[in-house]
Amino acid sequence: MREPVILCVSANPGMDRRLRMKSLVVGSINRASSAEGFAGGKAAHVAMAAHALLAKSVWIAFLGGAIGEECVTQMESLGVRVVSMPSSAPTRVNLEIIDDSSQITEILEPGGAPAAGEAQEFLQRCRREIENAGESGLLAISGRLPSGVGADLYVSLIETARANGLPSFIDSSGEALRLSVEAKPQFVKVNRQEAEDMIGKAVQTTPEAVSAAQEIIRRGAASVAITLGSEGLIWVEANDGPVWKAKPPQLQVVSAVGSGDATLAGFARAATQGITGEDAIRIAAACGAANCSAIAPGRIELATVKSLLPQIEVQRL
Repeated sequence: MREPVILCVSANPGMDRRLRMKSLVVGSINRASSAEGFAGGKAAHVAMAAHALLAKSVWIAFLGGAIGEECVTQMESLGVRVVSMPSSAPTRVNLEIIDDSSQITEILEPGGAPAAGEAQEFLQRCRREIENAGESGLLAISGRLPSGVGADLYVSLIETARANGLPSFIDSSGEALRLSVEAKPQFVKVNRQEAEDMIGKAVQTTPEAVSAAQEIIRRGAASVAITLGSEGLIWVEANDGPVWKAKPPQLQVVSAVGSGDATLAGFARAATQGITGEDAIRIAAACGAANCSAIAPGRIELATVKSLLPQIEVQRL
């Protein structure tokens, strides 16, 4: 049997630039005490986290300019296979500013519009990887689309995956998320804000989160998880299946950026191993928690995940 591969599609990757400073003062000169750059974007975080879980992961990404080249170098150094789609638009840089009070401010650049024909070539490269993955593989699509790319690109990938026997896992927002859900993916992971935006209702309590997940299932998804920050996550495993809630222990947090992506990687890895129910959500929650203390978004360590597994509080609702 072929080793399962997790294909991580990144239409809008970036370099995560982490700055540390005493405090952030708006309207003034701010000097950072340190600066680090990490290959990033949501799908990159998924690919790194899945690799840490000993999965065979592939990162398929639009990449442009020197920043794009640096992202390739970093991902390959971590053991992730990169399928690069050269883009005329330079890869964006996202700022994560951490002050001495541990408050985090994110400034996210928009993704540059690919040149004519690049989006279609990206789609074709993704399709080739899907066709080569075999039925034991899994497609993980994460993040927003860059400007100039049609919101139905993800739909095309979901349909290609279905035709080749691969499940599709989706983590996006806005119109791309709405269309992706209607295309009937196997799994959708969103955060509280993305769920609220999609259903047009507040998601403040656990019952509201469960109701939101069930509504997204009614719209087409087979299974839905909603991450709730430090409150953990809820998972409606199937339309007529069990509902789970997982809560991590209190942790010393370096940064929560990428924790939702690590959570998705945990669910994806569990799926490729045939793990379901309580064990699957426990793995996913442990991955999200492990990311909070990782050296960079997505760069979780297997030993940390294993140490957190027994500390995850799981309830069947």
